[in-house]
Amino acid sequence: MRTDEVGHDAALGRLKTMKEQILYALEHMPRGSSVEDVRRWLSKQGQKKVPSRPYATPIVNEWRARNGITDTAGNVLLTPELIAELDQAERTPAEPVKPAGAKGFYLVALMSIGVSVDTSWRFFEQRLGITDVVERVVLFSVMEAALIACGWAMRGGVRRDGRPGPARLVAWGLTAFAAFAALSLSGPVAGFARVLLGPVLGLVMLHLALGIEIRATRQHTTTWARIGRELRERLLSLLGLGDDHRDALARTRDRAALRAAKLALASRWTPFRTSRLRKALHASHVAHDPAQKDRMLRELGVLQHAKKLAETTQPSPW
Repeated sequence: MRTDEVGHDAALGRLKTMKEQILYALEHMPRGSSVEDVRRWLSKQGQKKVPSRPYATPIVNEWRARNGITDTAGNVLLTPELIAELDQAERTPAEPVKPAGAKGFYLVALMSIGVSVDTSWRFFEQRLGITDVVERVVLFSVMEAALIACGWAMRGGVRRDGRPGPARLVAWGLTAFAAFAALSLSGPVAGFARVLLGPVLGLVMLHLALGIEIRATRQHTTTWARIGRELRERLLSLLGLGDDHRDALARTRDRAALRAAKLALASRWTPFRTSRLRKALHASHVAHDPAQKDRMLRELGVLQHAKKLAETTQPSPW
């Protein structure tokens, strides 16, 4: 029973939607199970999110009707209205998630413009010789307004399709000009501080905020994310660390049982075969765990008769 429960738990964990989990439960439960039976079964399998009765009822009723189960005691009958509501719920996009932490980065990015404003104000006066206040305000405001516009455009692009767009290149170009102005005005040391605490800090904070928004609003998994997740799972599986609901002690004992089975069939010329076999038997805990002993013997039987696998006659699949 425990093996079946672990298998169901692992299979349910690979399903992406609650609807798939409900259909899986119906396929592995007694025919005629009610909605509450399905919900209790999913809860027993360790599912953190159990579907609500209003959500599960149309799915259960549809499955029962498709499989010719007419006894609907304890269930709400499947009606066209319920089917329409279910379809509408599946088509309705999820509410956008409000990104946590992005507001702080936006605030710092806005505050950093103050340093850039001071740099531009002094640069136009001391390096370009523009002393008229109105003229200076109009000129230096161009770059600051352009930076704000670029930030706003990048934010809109991220919320629209997950990409900042060409405004990012313009923002970095303005940052390069601000760096030139700061270095020309205050020299390498003070100029570097002005650039770092001004446009560079603002642009970095903006990118951090946009990164949070991308993670919060993206509705699909990119190809590279899927590849990365697949490579991670395969590496963990190769190391024996796959998520199969075993603790570290169980993994160690299972590996020791397999190692003992292999050493039992190894040739006499295998280095330190006897001592390694004894050590593996002790680590596998077969002397005190009947289930672990049975596991080791089954591994030994499979390895011992591996050559006879090809001799097994199977019925034609056609």
